[in-house]
Amino acid sequence: MTTDSASCEQGKLAKRSRPAGDLEHYAEAVADLLTDLWQGKTSADQDLCLFDGQEGPFSSVAGSYPGPMLQVTWYDSLLPEAPLSGQGQLKGLVDFFRGAMPDLSLTLQRPLHVGEQGVVLGYWKASGTHTGPLGPSLPPSGANISWEGSVVIRTQPALAAPSQPGGEEQAVGPTPGVEDGAAATGAVEGQLLGRTVWWSWDPIFLFRELGWKGQILAADDSETPAVAVAPPAPPAEGDLAMRTAKEARDAFATEAEAAEAAAAVVAAAGVAAERLAESPEALAAVQAANRAVVEMYFHTYNTGHYAVLDHIVHPEYQYDGLLDLGGRRGREAMAAMMGGWRDCIPDMAIGHELFVAVGNDKVTFRWVIRGTHATPDSKLLGVTANGAPLLVRGVTTLTLRGGRIARKVSHANAAYTLQQLGAAIHPVIPLPAGAGKEEVKQPE
Repeated sequence: MTTDSASCEQGKLAKRSRPAGDLEHYAEAVADLLTDLWQGKTSADQDLCLFDGQEGPFSSVAGSYPGPMLQVTWYDSLLPEAPLSGQGQLKGLVDFFRGAMPDLSLTLQRPLHVGEQGVVLGYWKASGTHTGPLGPSLPPSGANISWEGSVVIRTQPALAAPSQPGGEEQAVGPTPGVEDGAAATGAVEGQLLGRTVWWSWDPIFLFRELGWKGQILAADDSETPAVAVAPPAPPAEGDLAMRTAKEARDAFATEAEAAEAAAAVVAAAGVAAERLAESPEALAAVQAANRAVVEMYFHTYNTGHYAVLDHIVHPEYQYDGLLDLGGRRGREAMAAMMGGWRDCIPDMAIGHELFVAVGNDKVTFRWVIRGTHATPDSKLLGVTANGAPLLVRGVTTLTLRGGRIARKVSHANAAYTLQQLGAAIHPVIPLPAGAGKEEVKQPE
């Protein structure tokens, strides 16, 4: 290695070892890391020091320490029920894509956004040429393809290294986003680590570009029988979707009361936004107000109290996601989006986890829908109701303007949803070794 290239590598590692709590620098470093990772420029174990899952010594320009590292949990829309754990599985996923598209390229919008609980939010776009198989269901097509999505990372500071062999490790400073007391050991003192990553996109668009023929366009097509799939497990006690739905329905006795509350939270959000320039503490008030507005969004989804939308939806609201709204905007678009699910699933319950404010204008959350596609003659994603039980997960970011929701960016695996509806066969995706074998508790 030349002196210049060695200096470059040391500078890159130094950039990835910023102090705990410096979330903006972490966001800058993780953007570089993700770009390098997906473009095949990351190979050494320490290059993934922002997502450490290595069992063994850790080395960087700051020193070397023994001990196991925190294992990142990576939720990918491609594998909606099979989270990945640790560097090995993450690298296995990247190698899987790069084996199919050796020229794979990924770019992220800069700068990335930072928020509560040590959260980083970004939007990415990938492209490549499909010259190798993407699993047995998607042989090489030669197609030039592109797809896009979002990434949400919940971070935590690493523990300090032992001061002497056998010494006790001490947590470093405040630990935003630490879950159940979990902390990394053996990392550089004060370095932020990615605790959980949600890599969110809708693979159906990629599958179609690669020639996937799994979707049945008409559920009553007698020449193409529906696909029998195992139904999702029934909700356990305290199920997130069921609990959130009950809380939303219990919050207000009538639609008029809900609409009055919506007007109040929007007004409060507007006042908080006006005070944003007064002090650093004002940001926390803005973020709390934004979350309150989004709670009314979930209330509407779970109750059908559409009068709430008169207050919480910006006139220029636009939606980027799973359903086709035909170019509609504003309240009409929001009502059509919600109705697209509620009209088909009479027992629908939607819950949220993660649920954090990002910056002064965004709220990000992971959602889960439970219900039964049972409304007679209704069509969900073009499929006529047949009584299929559903469990759908996705990640959404809402952008607010003046205390009202102005944009929604949402991703979920539509091919997986169609399979549950009996209208598609999801492509077979070989899992990295060990993926999905353990139930990983999702933070709420």
